[in-house]
Amino acid sequence: MRILGVSGSNRKNGNSYLFLKEVLKDLPQVDTEIVQIAEVNIKPCELCINSCSLKPFKCIIDDDFAVLFEKMKVADGIIFACPFYFYVPAKFQAFLERISCLDYFTLERHGKGHNPLAGKPCLLITVSASGASFNAFQILHHLQEFIISSFRWNTKAYQRIDILRDNIFYFTKSHT
Repeated sequence: MRILGVSGSNRKNGNSYLFLKEVLKDLPQVDTEIVQIAEVNIKPCELCINSCSLKPFKCIIDDDFAVLFEKMKVADGIIFACPFYFYVPAKFQAFLERISCLDYFTLERHGKGHNPLAGKPCLLITVSASGASFNAFQILHHLQEFIISSFRWNTKAYQRIDILRDNIFYFTKSHT
């Protein structure tokens, strides 16, 4: 089994990364990898309507997005960890917009059945230094809108979000 962690922080080795490391440590017989958005080159979506997804889920922008997307495709499950800054970090938002745009235009041009991530289990984590659970819920809702709706994850993902919300409340409250 292979689990991919994606840290959405603009800071290398920040709290989102540390939280992912903690979640992924000591998993027997599981191959894990963490990709930090801070270390990859992800450009904003250009909304190139006439060129987007001419082939299913193929973006014409030349950056590290394709490498990260390939890692997501081969993973058996994905964990997204995102900090609350003033909202979602800009670089991670660019990543989310690229995923969403590719999903939309692949569906429009090629129909259903081309999504390599459909039904793949995922877990959403948010980290907030403010200790306010409201911040965590805002980010979880935002991630859910982009990630869960784009890839139509199975219902287990939603159950995990509910469980995670309780844990995040505790996590943010206990670290202030």
